[in-house]
Amino acid sequence: MIKEGKRLPPYNRIEKPPNMKFTERDGLILEAIHAFDGLLADYQIQRLFFSGKRQMQYRMSLLFQHGYVARPDRRRRFSLYSMVYWLDKKGFEYVEGLGNNNRLRSDSLKEPNWLRIRHDLAVNDFRIDLMEACRLVSNIELEEWIPQREFWAHPDEVNYVGSNGRKMKRRVRPDGFFSILSSDYRYRFLLEVDMATEDNPRFAREKVRPGIVYLNSKAFAKRFGNRSGRWLVVTTGERRMANMKRQTEVAVGEKAEVFYFTTFDKVEPITLLTSSIWYRGKDNDPIPLVP
Repeated sequence: MIKEGKRLPPYNRIEKPPNMKFTERDGLILEAIHAFDGLLADYQIQRLFFSGKRQMQYRMSLLFQHGYVARPDRRRRFSLYSMVYWLDKKGFEYVEGLGNNNRLRSDSLKEPNWLRIRHDLAVNDFRIDLMEACRLVSNIELEEWIPQREFWAHPDEVNYVGSNGRKMKRRVRPDGFFSILSSDYRYRFLLEVDMATEDNPRFAREKVRPGIVYLNSKAFAKRFGNRSGRWLVVTTGERRMANMKRQTEVAVGEKAEVFYFTTFDKVEPITLLTSSIWYRGKDNDPIPLVP
C-alpha cells in the first residue's frame, strides 16, 4: 500500500490505494464536475477549491484511485495542455444520491468529446471568471447559469430568412446562458465561445441570423420568461473579433446591437462585467456589460 502523501500512479489504478476519508469538499468537487457540463481541468478545480497545486493533485489522485472520477490515459493526456477529470461510477452515484439534481444524465459517465475539449474548457474558464466577477461587485449577483449540455439535450428551433431570401430552420445551441441581477435589474446573456474554427460568413449565417430571431421568439420567452437578452461572443484575437463584428453588422444591420464581442485575453474577473472590454454591434467604442 502506498503511504498517504506519496505520488500515486497518474494513469492507472492500483489494487490497494491509500485509505481515504471522503470529505465535504470532495462532494463539492464532484458536484462541480457535473455542473460544468461533466468536465473540469485540474487548474479549474484548483481555482474553485484549493490554494495549492500539489494539494489539489494528490486529492484528485485519491478520487481517481477510489473510482469517483476518471481521467485520460497516457496517450490522450499528452495531446492536452492540462489534466482533465469527469465523473466515474462512484462519483455519478454520489451526485445522483443527493436527490436535488433533476438534470443528472447518464452521459456524465462518458469520456469528453476530445475534438471539442479546448472549446469546452474555455467555456468553463469564462464561467469561473464570471462567478468571481460577481463576487467582486457588491450589488451584482449571478442568478442562474444553464450549461451548454442542456441546450444540446433540449434545443429550441427557430425559422428565419437567410441572406438569399430562403426560409430556413435551425436549432439554437448556445454555449451557455446566464442571468445576473444588478440593482434590481436582470440581465440575460447567451454565450458563444469562438475558437476560430469557422469562417466569418458561416458565423453570420448559422449563428447571427437565427440568434436574433431566437431572442424574439416564443421559445425564448417560454424558456427564460422574457424576450430580452444579448449574445456574448468571446474569440481568439482582435483581428478575428473585428471581422466577426463586421460580418454581423453586414448581415443584420442595426439588429447587430444585441451582439457583444471581446477576446479571451481581456476576460478576467475584474474586467468581465464592469470594464469597457465589450464591442457592441454598430458601436465603435468598447463598453462594459453592466453600467
